[in-house]
Amino acid sequence: MRIPNRKKKIAAAAVLLLLLLAGGLVAWNIIADQRVTLYAARFPRDSETGIMEGAAPRTLGPEAGDKAVLFVHGFVGTPNHFNDLPDQVAGAGWYVRVMLLPGHGTSPREFEQTSADQLQQGVLDEVTALRKQYKTLVLVGHSMGGALSTLAASEVELEGLVLAAPYYRITCAWYYPLLPETFINTFSPLVRWIYRPTGMQPVNRPEARQEILAYSWIPSAGGRTAITVSDRARAPQVLEKITQPTLLIHSLRDTVTDPKASRAVFESLPAQDKRAVWLETSDHIIFWDYEREQIANEVLEFLKKIDTPRLQ
Repeated sequence: MRIPNRKKKIAAAAVLLLLLLAGGLVAWNIIADQRVTLYAARFPRDSETGIMEGAAPRTLGPEAGDKAVLFVHGFVGTPNHFNDLPDQVAGAGWYVRVMLLPGHGTSPREFEQTSADQLQQGVLDEVTALRKQYKTLVLVGHSMGGALSTLAASEVELEGLVLAAPYYRITCAWYYPLLPETFINTFSPLVRWIYRPTGMQPVNRPEARQEILAYSWIPSAGGRTAITVSDRARAPQVLEKITQPTLLIHSLRDTVTDPKASRAVFESLPAQDKRAVWLETSDHIIFWDYEREQIANEVLEFLKKIDTPRLQ
C-alpha cells in the first residue's frame, strides 16, 4: 500500500511543480510586457521618424564619387555598433551608408513583428539604391548583418564583401544542454521577452559596454527570425555564388557567433580572393573591442586593394 501512495505523492508534486512553472511564465510574460512598454517610452527619439536618439542611419563621405560602402549591423543592434569605422572609411574617400535594419532602433515590439524576408529586403533595397549610383560597391556586415550581407552578395553584383563576426551559428558553450538554436526554437514560444542589461554587451573592453546602443529587451520571436536568416545564408546554393573578394574577421573568443561555423562557411566560398583574420582578445562587438585598430586597418587595406585596379 505504501508504494501507490508514494507514486501519488510524486505525481502530485510533479503537477504542482508544473503549475508553479506555468504560473511563473505567465507572470514573467505579463511583467516583461509592461517593462518593454516603459523601456521604449523612456528613450528620446526623433519626432518624425520615431528612431531612438543615436540609432539613426548615417551617410558620410563624398557623394559625387563612384565608390560606396554599405554597413549592415546585427541582431537588435544599431549603426552605432560600427564605432568610428564608417568615419575612417569615409575619410579614405568612400561614400558610406550605415543602414538601420527594419524593426531596429525604434522599439522591440517592432522587431518582434519583423520577418526574415523584411530584413533581407531592407538590405537589398539599400544595395539597389547604391548600385544605381556607384560603380564600386562593398558590403560590410556584422553578426546577423553578416548573414544578411551574404544573402545580398549572392543576389546582387558586388565588388567586395566584409564579414565581421558573421552569424551562421550561435556559439555553443560546453555546459549548454542543447544547441542554442534548438533551445530557442523549442522554448522561445513560451517566453516572449528576454532581458539583457546594457552592461552585459558582448565586448571585452569594460569601458565600451555603456557606449553600445542596442535593445535591452529582446523579443524571442526575433531570435527565431535570426535563425531563419542564418539558415538561409549557410545554404550551399547561396554560398556557391559568393565569388567577389571577401574578408572575414572573427574572434576566436566570440561568445555570440560561432567562429567554427564562420570558418566552415569561409572555406566553402568559391571566391578566389579571400582572406580570414582571426582575432584573439575581442568578443563579439569587435569594432569596440581591444583589436578595433587592427580591424580598421584590415578593412581599409581591403578597400584599397579593391579600389586600386579601378584607378589604374
